[in-house]
Amino acid sequence: MVKNKKFFLYIFFTAFILLIPSLTIANPSTTSSKTKWTLMMYCAADNHRDLEINYTLKFLSDIGSNIDFNIVALVDTRTLEDTHYYYIEKNKIDTLTWYENESNMAEPKTFEEFLKRTMNNYSADHYALFIITAWGSGWQGIISDTNGTDKGRSLSLMTMPQMSEVLKKVTSNGLNKIDFLGDDVCISGMAEVAYQIAPYVEYMTASEEHGFGLGEFSDDGRPMEWNYSYFLQELNKNPDMSPEQFAKSVVESYHAGIITSKIFLNIKAPKLYPIVKFYTTLSATNLNNISNMSNSVNLLGTLLKDNISKYRNEIRKARSETREYGKLYRKFWFQPCRTRIVFLFDPLGYDCFIDLYDFAEKLRNTTVGIEIKGACGQVMNAINTTVIANEAVPTDPSHGLSIYFPQLKCQYDQSIWKGMGNKNFIKIPSPYENLSFSKDTMWDEFLRAYLKV
Repeated sequence: MVKNKKFFLYIFFTAFILLIPSLTIANPSTTSSKTKWTLMMYCAADNHRDLEINYTLKFLSDIGSNIDFNIVALVDTRTLEDTHYYYIEKNKIDTLTWYENESNMAEPKTFEEFLKRTMNNYSADHYALFIITAWGSGWQGIISDTNGTDKGRSLSLMTMPQMSEVLKKVTSNGLNKIDFLGDDVCISGMAEVAYQIAPYVEYMTASEEHGFGLGEFSDDGRPMEWNYSYFLQELNKNPDMSPEQFAKSVVESYHAGIITSKIFLNIKAPKLYPIVKFYTTLSATNLNNISNMSNSVNLLGTLLKDNISKYRNEIRKARSETREYGKLYRKFWFQPCRTRIVFLFDPLGYDCFIDLYDFAEKLRNTTVGIEIKGACGQVMNAINTTVIANEAVPTDPSHGLSIYFPQLKCQYDQSIWKGMGNKNFIKIPSPYENLSFSKDTMWDEFLRAYLKV
């Protein structure tokens, strides 16, 4: 009898041990085994980009998670009720537990909860974070939520200091950096944005210009959206790809083009009509080299501030000739919105973000100041070593990173969304001087001196 008991116990424990591995991998959406990559898709599409999300989920599931990488998404749209947390497998989307039915994706707590849950539950050698959203505001804010309305009156916007504070927490103050961040949102490819997140992220991909999404084509018929299917398939084929290689592949798969605006958005404009032509861009920045850029801008800002009276006209001339971004938005908050939506006159477009390299080059060619010429050269060299990939049409002087430089005093520190009927934007939610870039360089002091703020 004793022998029989021992025999049955032996059989029981042997079966239990053999069963443990199958229990562990039975549901791949909850596995904690470490993979090479975890792709984190933060789809804050409670705005006009909600129509893209079904398409996004489709191509993500066409690729699907596998032994080498996980695909996890938090999705909030106007048409899909509530907020959904997904683990995406091959031809299958598993719904995971989320802590509330409807989340404001612009709230830091939502962003932090998504990153913590995903990075804790889907451990990987490398983490790639994609932020897919609208209402791009450059250094003024990255992630938006409009409570299902897509209207400025209900807009919430995560500021850059809020975003960097979340990244600081989830990366243990930069000890465990996120390898890649893709800002799939308008005009986010800025020096200020890159510098703010640099302590917590290795590489950033973003556009200096407006982004044009699903169903939008350049004048020569090229699709304008990010080519997710291509670069994620490349990662699927080569999961040993380094974060730098991955960042470059995102840019190299993108086709920059020209989009010509039309009267009432669909009527071909006359030849001499002062319409805006948008030259789309995309760049990848090595944030480990960002101090080279900030140091060079600090030197240039110092020299310009100290010599304002002497070189004001040269600065003004160089600034007026520099590539500008964001002209789908209004130049002044008191303009009626329809002056931009209907006619898109270039002089009425937002013009406070300019290409940093282009400005330095124009100023170097304009000024007679030897020290300023040298500082401009340092800025240009720093951009060349910091921006590791850049996609722009040959005639476009976009070099990968823009910078804040309003032309008029009344434009300084004004919210892009002021005048939209939202009390949260009567004053700018987080002023320019609150940015790390402003605190650590003399650029803000130069702007204040130049604009006489």
